[in-house]
Amino acid sequence: MRTLLCYVSGHGFGHAVRVMEVLRALRARQSDLAVALRTPVPRWFFDLGLGEPFAYGTCRLDVGAVQRDGLSLDVEATLAAYAEIVNCRETLIAQEVTAVRPLQPLLVFADIPGLAFDVADRLGVPALGMTNFSWDWIYADYVRDFPSYAGVVDDLRRSYGRAELLLRLPLHGDLSAFPRCKDIPLVARKATLERNDTRQRLALPRANRIVLLSFGGIGVEITAMPAALGGVTFVATQSATGPAVPAGCRFITNAEMARLGVRYEDLVAAADAVLTKPGYGIVSDCIANGTPIIYTPRGRFVEYEILVAGITANLPHAFISNEDLRAGRWAVALETVFAQRRRAPSVAADGAAVASEILAGFLGSR
Repeated sequence: MRTLLCYVSGHGFGHAVRVMEVLRALRARQSDLAVALRTPVPRWFFDLGLGEPFAYGTCRLDVGAVQRDGLSLDVEATLAAYAEIVNCRETLIAQEVTAVRPLQPLLVFADIPGLAFDVADRLGVPALGMTNFSWDWIYADYVRDFPSYAGVVDDLRRSYGRAELLLRLPLHGDLSAFPRCKDIPLVARKATLERNDTRQRLALPRANRIVLLSFGGIGVEITAMPAALGGVTFVATQSATGPAVPAGCRFITNAEMARLGVRYEDLVAAADAVLTKPGYGIVSDCIANGTPIIYTPRGRFVEYEILVAGITANLPHAFISNEDLRAGRWAVALETVFAQRRRAPSVAADGAAVASEILAGFLGSR
């Protein structure tokens, strides 16, 4: 059986979300394709978004960013953590090659651990990447403050240089480490249910405005909710707000969503606004479904300004500070975003179909 080997960064859920969208589109083209996932992202997330069959193995080839929560990170600890990866790179690569060689993959698809391209090189198969940012670009900003870690950036660039091709997403940063890039549209999840259908299935009040709290897999501690905002229902899903969902917020579990046939993108489309930190996954989902965003700073990520530009160009939006977010002072931001008329985004969001066609071409040539 033909096998596609996928490496997915474990930093949040955004990388996994877009990889799953491409894999779903690819399976529609090639139903006989075997998929093997290697990632620190928990299996349940792929069970929900991808469905069987797929092979799964826990593997950490990058560290993303070391964060205290979804809104703050430790720059020096991040660089030190990836320096450990660099120190162990030969062992990690050798272990991976041993683990995946029996799968006899035809192609490696990575978003976007650097060592995945080294593994592909040792296996003698081509590797395609997909991303809007790469870790060398993120870390290069950190190295300005901690120049002794410059070797981390150099090592990542050498690894990325082994890519056969990068599928470059919109809202991207400097991806010059990759020798060849091909631009594709947004890879995003589009709702399949009508908004009233979603609200009915989840027993959400039709007459109220729905605000979805979306903070990915890392989460944010919210110490207080707004005291009283008539006609507004706040919703959070599993893993969306950290260890505890604040009182006054409707909590919907993954099991409940699955039982009722509602996907996360359906909830995004049914919401009147999403309260979030800008990450590619939620920004692209909101753009694809035309859902307004209230956004807050997310710590020192150079992609932040690019994502904010994407929000402001395509969606009704409002800004809220970290302090006001945590303290429940949301009224002004909510009034600001509710006062704006919805508009059709100006970016195409069919990147999953485009990426799957490119992958199918590579697989067909093997």
